[in-house]
Amino acid sequence: MRIKFWQTTVTDPPPEDLSVLTRLPDRFRLPLISMYAGNPQKGTNGELFAMDSISRISPQQGMWIYDLCRQLKPTKTVEIGLAYGFSTIYILAALHVNGSGSHVAVDPFQHSYHDIGLSQPERVGMEQSFSHLSEKSVPAMADFSRRRELFEFIFVDGNHRFDDALVDFTLSAELCPLDGYVVLDDMWMPSIQRTESFIRRNRKDFVEVTTPIANLAAFRRIEKDNRPWDYHIDF
Repeated sequence: MRIKFWQTTVTDPPPEDLSVLTRLPDRFRLPLISMYAGNPQKGTNGELFAMDSISRISPQQGMWIYDLCRQLKPTKTVEIGLAYGFSTIYILAALHVNGSGSHVAVDPFQHSYHDIGLSQPERVGMEQSFSHLSEKSVPAMADFSRRRELFEFIFVDGNHRFDDALVDFTLSAELCPLDGYVVLDDMWMPSIQRTESFIRRNRKDFVEVTTPIANLAAFRRIEKDNRPWDYHIDF
């Protein structure tokens, strides 16, 4: 499968540029504009809470994810890390426009975000297409694997220590079908750069896809994992 990306620049436009959101339906665009503006957001108890300015993806990242999910037309998607639900809204927007698909968010720390992320699916009218697992990624992803579940789009944005990020990718690879994608966020961090280096050098069943977003690394599954048991290339 060949994916054509809507954006051609190699760096992110200024994060305050919200003009890229114009292609989203209002039910998704307007909540995102409010969130990027720093307005207090409702938790599941209906109260308003302030958000920090760190736990988010940029509009350009979000639209890249939206466009990828639009073109993949996945039946199932999953993200590790929910936080305030920025990425969730973009993914659900794509599923809405596609007319099908379901999304799972794995995050045991929603209390740290006042459950704002959990309020987003209902806010955009997509609660029937969303589910949340309040547990860490290792048992959650392992359970998916035991049930032989597959996800055509997987967004890894959880614990950013190198060993945790690498384990999240390894478990995600078990759930990713041919032509599916695993995407890593926060490429500015050395731990995630190291994870990307390992995947690029050692996981020949995945090919790295060049993205126009410097903060994302995307890998597409091209074959089964047929490496010998002792395979290793320094990274």
